[in-house]
Amino acid sequence: MRNDVLIWMTGWGFGTYNSFHRWVARVATLQAVVHSLGYTLMILSDEGWSSFLVYWTKHYFWNGELATIAMCALLAFSFYGLRRAHYEIFLVTHIALSIATLWTMYYHVEIFTNGEWNVFIWPCVAIWVFDRVMRIGRMLAFNRFPFNTKALVTYDSKSNLIRMEVDGINNLIAPKPGTYYYIHVLDNVLYAHQNHPFTLAYVFEDGDGSSTMPLSPLTDRSTPFSASSDAGGELDELLTSKTPNASPNLVFLIRPYDGFTSRIKSHCLLHPTKLQVLIEGPYGHTVPLQNFTNVLFIVGGTGIAVPLSHLASILSSSSHVQRVKIVWAVREHAALVEAFRDFRGLLNDERLELEIHVTREEAKNDVLGKDMKSVRIMTHRPDVHTTIEEAARDAGQQRLAVVACGPALMADQARKSSVQMLGRGHRGVEYFEESFKW
Repeated sequence: MRNDVLIWMTGWGFGTYNSFHRWVARVATLQAVVHSLGYTLMILSDEGWSSFLVYWTKHYFWNGELATIAMCALLAFSFYGLRRAHYEIFLVTHIALSIATLWTMYYHVEIFTNGEWNVFIWPCVAIWVFDRVMRIGRMLAFNRFPFNTKALVTYDSKSNLIRMEVDGINNLIAPKPGTYYYIHVLDNVLYAHQNHPFTLAYVFEDGDGSSTMPLSPLTDRSTPFSASSDAGGELDELLTSKTPNASPNLVFLIRPYDGFTSRIKSHCLLHPTKLQVLIEGPYGHTVPLQNFTNVLFIVGGTGIAVPLSHLASILSSSSHVQRVKIVWAVREHAALVEAFRDFRGLLNDERLELEIHVTREEAKNDVLGKDMKSVRIMTHRPDVHTTIEEAARDAGQQRLAVVACGPALMADQARKSSVQMLGRGHRGVEYFEESFKW
C-alpha cells in the first residue's frame, strides 16, 4: 500500500510502514485461524461430523472458512525467499488473494441481516481503491503524456551498476532529495504490470547535451549566493544559472539482480539504449539535513543514492551544514567513478569528507583523482560504531544527523550506536534511516 492515509498521519518511512503492514497481517491471520478452529472444534465437539458437514452448506460458513484459507495463503506466498526469487508470482497471488479475502469476508458476515459488520469491510475496499486512484494520479503528474516518457539506460560491467536517466520535462511535481519513484518499463506487454521502487540519486539539467550538472531541488536558484569556499562558490554559481531550454533529468543508480532489474540490464548490456517507461512518484519524504551543523551518511552499495540526492543542497551556502562525512561500503572500486561522475566539483569542498570502503577489490587511490584530499579509500569494512562515536565527539553539543541506508546489519549498528551516543549526553544526535531493501 503506497498511498495510505496512515503513512501521511504518522510520517513513517517505507520500511517502517511495510513492517507494520506485515505484522498486522500476521496477527489478523492468527486471529482468523483461532476463530475458525474454535468454531470448528466447538461444532465437532457438541454436534459431531454430520452437523459440521451441514454447516458447510451454509453460504456464510464456507465463505468464512475460505477467507481464513486465503489469508493463510497470503502469508505463505509472502515469504521473503519467494518474493525475491519469484516476484511475479508473489505480486499476482497477493492481489488475487487480497480480493478473495475481502470478497469472502463480505459474504461471511451476511448472516448479520442488518449489515452492522459491513462497516469493517467497505473501508478496506475504499482504502484499496483510493491507493489505486492515487497511483494513477502520480503517474499522470509525472507523465502528462502517458507512454511518452523515455529513459536512457547504461550498464557499466566494471561497477555492475545501471545508470538510468529519465526525462522529467513533463513532471509536474518537483523532485526532492531522499524520495523514491516506482518505475514501470514498458518493453514487454507481459511485464507491463511490474514496477520497482528506486531512490532518486540526483537531478541534473541537460540543455544542449554537452554538459550535465547536479542540481539541488531544494535550493532557491532565483537568489544568488556567496560561498565560504571555492567549491561552494562554484556550486552556487551553477545552482543559480539556468541553461536555456534545459530539461531536468532524474538519475537512478541500480544494482541488477534477478527479475525486474535483470530485464533492464539485458537491454543495455552491450550499449546504452532508450526505454519507454512510466514513472510513479515521488514517494517518501525529505529530511531537512541542511538545518543540521554536522551530517554523517553511513551507506552501503546503491544506498549511495541517498547522500548524492542531498549533496548539492547541504553544500550550498544557504545551508547551515559545516561538516559532511560520507562513509560508503562498496564492492567494486569502479562504482566510485560511476556514482560521482557528475559530482567531481563538489568533492573539493572543504566541508566534505568521503570515506570509501572497497570490500571485494584492491583499492585505488587515484580513482577519483589524486588532488582530492577529502577522499580516503580503504579495503576493510567500516566500523560503524567507531565512526558514529567519533562524529558525535567532534560535534559536541552541535546538531548531528546520522543517516543510514544499507544492509540490515549496517542499519542496526548505526541505530544502536546513535542511541548509545544519546545516552552518553550527545543530545544533538538524530538518527534517520532510509529504505535499502524494498
